[in-house]
Amino acid sequence: MMEQTFRYDFSEDEIKALVLLLRENEATLPGCLENLMLNLQNCIYDSMTIDEAEKFFNESI
Repeated sequence: MMEQTFRYDFSEDEIKALVLLLRENEATLPGCLENLMLNLQNCIYDSMTIDEAEKFFNESI
């Protein structure tokens, strides 16, 4: 399979929605998407205060 480059600028709301979706399906998440989930979570975490991040990640469980 050929590797392809893909570029898309996600909005903050899109990233949050993807994080929630991936976390809800984490048990059945294909291994190839684990790095995507971790990077999206880090992106969200880095853009929030500690209080905001705790609230977002705790409420999304």
